[in-house]
Amino acid sequence: MNRLGARQLAPYEVVAAFDSATVLRAGLAAALHGRPFPHLGHSGGAAAAVRVGGRLPWPLLRWIYTRIGASEGINPHRLAEVDMAAVAQWLAKGYPQRRYPAALVGSSNGALTHLAAALQVPWLPGTVLVPVARSGDPQRPVDALRFGERFAPRLLDSNPDVVLHHMHDQIQDTLMVARMTYFRTKWRNLPDAYARFLTEFLAPGAPVILIEDLSCWPVVRIGERHVFQPGAQGGCPPQGYLRRPHTPQPDEEAPEAEWGANPDLGAALTAWCTAHKHPLVRVTYSGPQAPAHAVATVMRNWYIRRGEPADRLLIPSFIVGDPWRTINAAAVPFWTFFSVQSALQALEAHLQLSTPYRIIDILLFQHGVRSDGIASPDQWLSTARRHGATAQLLALDHRRFPHDIASLGRYGHALADLPPARRPWSPLDLDEAIPVLRTAGLHIHQ
Repeated sequence: MNRLGARQLAPYEVVAAFDSATVLRAGLAAALHGRPFPHLGHSGGAAAAVRVGGRLPWPLLRWIYTRIGASEGINPHRLAEVDMAAVAQWLAKGYPQRRYPAALVGSSNGALTHLAAALQVPWLPGTVLVPVARSGDPQRPVDALRFGERFAPRLLDSNPDVVLHHMHDQIQDTLMVARMTYFRTKWRNLPDAYARFLTEFLAPGAPVILIEDLSCWPVVRIGERHVFQPGAQGGCPPQGYLRRPHTPQPDEEAPEAEWGANPDLGAALTAWCTAHKHPLVRVTYSGPQAPAHAVATVMRNWYIRRGEPADRLLIPSFIVGDPWRTINAAAVPFWTFFSVQSALQALEAHLQLSTPYRIIDILLFQHGVRSDGIASPDQWLSTARRHGATAQLLALDHRRFPHDIASLGRYGHALADLPPARRPWSPLDLDEAIPVLRTAGLHIHQ
């Protein structure tokens, strides 16, 4: 029972299986258990079904894809049964129960979860997506806002420790938002389950690393703990959303719904570290793509010290990747948040600053639509080859891009086929990583 006396939904019924926070956390947990992370952590049977289904004509597959995704949406009348404290406990519980030399807390970021896997330390997410069932015209964000005004109080009244960033992206997520809406919740206090985890499993005096993505987005203020965000980070800037019809006009800016950090969580974590005598290391940046170059630089230096050639670059994409396989292939990860032009430009900048790679392997997550600002497979290949590398797409049928859904069931096999590292490894030392991260452009405050 929650604080209002309603029956609780189980955490796995609450969170989205396709969300950055839950999937990146699951991939990191697998790496800390010493296991690979194929097909987003789903069963081999599910992966096989995805591969078979991916052969269907796109109009039929689109219909199936949309409805499978929509099946994750919670009945809005049951939002009072959501217990975010139980979700926090579930997220923390998935890690091995051992003493850690550090822990990450805060913003979702695929590059930093690869770094955490190398350090062999956990990450506790600051933002979690609660998908809510709703049918409507994706091109009418104002209708989604009204829906949120009606149903969000049920979630917020039951969970006083979160704020709600209701997000509607009719460009990249047009298939999904026809059948659901995105309630992204951010903790404004350190969840009790997180505090217990840190108390029990951090080594004495071990640092806590606060991850703060400072990116913001225009929002409509609905209530003290509730904002509506039209659009999201990707291939289109805020104005590209705001000039569309039926889009409510914002009245302020707030942390970006998926990636941005709630400063109240940072303040609460700072107070906890002071009270429990753990050093706080604050890592700040703007936008999910920002840490990729610094992490790739750290990982490449680490491999070289291990005696590896470090001449293979692997490009994970959003939730498509596997930290454990990456490290054990001694592949340098350059994570991209989506297959969009800004991520492609970041790769170009990384390649310009780096000693040339011999091989570049490219994974691409797909939203199923040719959205504004999308980067095509040929553009990724061309960028890699322009810098002298042998480049290939992994697990992707480029003829079906951007709706080769079967790639989600293939990428695990593709990563398993990468040649193994030449030498055994032990975890990366945080004291070695921090100076390189700082030199490569991340803002780190100790």
